[in-house]
Amino acid sequence: MDYFIILITAIILSMILTLIRFFNSNNSYEKIMSFYLLFTQFIFLYLSISHQKFNEIFDIIIILFLLKLVAILFLLYNRKKI
Repeated sequence: MDYFIILITAIILSMILTLIRFFNSNNSYEKIMSFYLLFTQFIFLYLSISHQKFNEIFDIIIILFLLKLVAILFLLYNRKKI
């Protein structure tokens, strides 16, 4: 059970550091990469916390990956405005 708490703490710490990097970056590509990493870490955090059946988790993860893809494509399309 201790490894679970260490894993959750490490993911949350890396999410905080990525969020700081996102707000401090001036380059649009750094912001897009930080957003991608932040969203991926959120998916890993959700997977590690959830205690549902695999089919329910799989459906949610597919929706989150598609949402991440749409958000990244939108950020790439509007990178001059960022």
